[in-house]
Amino acid sequence: MKKKTVYLMEEEWDHLIILDACRYDYFRDLYSDYLEGKLERVRSPSFHTEKWRKEVFTEEHDDVVYVSANPYINGRAEIKGFSAQDLFHDVIDVWGWGWDDELGTVPPEEVNEGVREARRKYPDKRLIIHYLQPHAPYLSLGKLPGKDSFGEVRRDLGSSNTLGDFLTAIRDTLGKKFVKIFSWELGWKVNRFLGFPPAIPEESAFRKVGKEGMRKAYRENLEIVLKSVEEIIEELNGKIIVTADHGELLGEGGDFVHHDENHPLLREVPWLRIERNS
Repeated sequence: MKKKTVYLMEEEWDHLIILDACRYDYFRDLYSDYLEGKLERVRSPSFHTEKWRKEVFTEEHDDVVYVSANPYINGRAEIKGFSAQDLFHDVIDVWGWGWDDELGTVPPEEVNEGVREARRKYPDKRLIIHYLQPHAPYLSLGKLPGKDSFGEVRRDLGSSNTLGDFLTAIRDTLGKKFVKIFSWELGWKVNRFLGFPPAIPEESAFRKVGKEGMRKAYRENLEIVLKSVEEIIEELNGKIIVTADHGELLGEGGDFVHHDENHPLLREVPWLRIERNS
């Protein structure tokens, strides 16, 4: 049976929780330790946040406040053709004040503080609550070397380029072409053999703990964020959905992260319905 493609704004909910890069299968195996509800496997409209946001948010929603740990969806500036401040009543930029430089990400408990702020300011609005986990970096491994796209967006997309930036861009472009032909795993092994530093935190994690270690760390990231979701749901009422923007590859066929638009694991996401009455 073909899975339903879910467009979030066409569904009925009071609070919508997004877990960034959350795979259906990992969520299925873990969620019941933290949450109660009816789980479905659905299809995301896209495989990457940058494209997903344009597929999902196509018109203004003045009844919605977006609590965002992800700087690709922010209330300050247009990012790569997407202007969240024009689409929602307000955006709570948790990524701006909740970022942990030691971890290289926004811890989920900071998102919960953003939810509380949104509810104080806008008690009658619906909320979209966007956590960064289980997306890397992996909290249990600490901060690892590598260019993090969230951190890059957060710092300044408009900064002037240097020769180092130019050379890094060339390497990244060639690297993407290489892994498209072969695999991420082989590309990372070649990088290490040639003495190149890790390009992204996931590559650092692969060097440090290997494929199975990355899967364990991803699972731990999901457990950490589910604990925070469990806590904040105690403060919410109505129809609550827990879902994801896209999935993640963790070594299947030698591939990692989320750049293959045709891979089913990047489109299969959870859709957990929770009903809470006041």
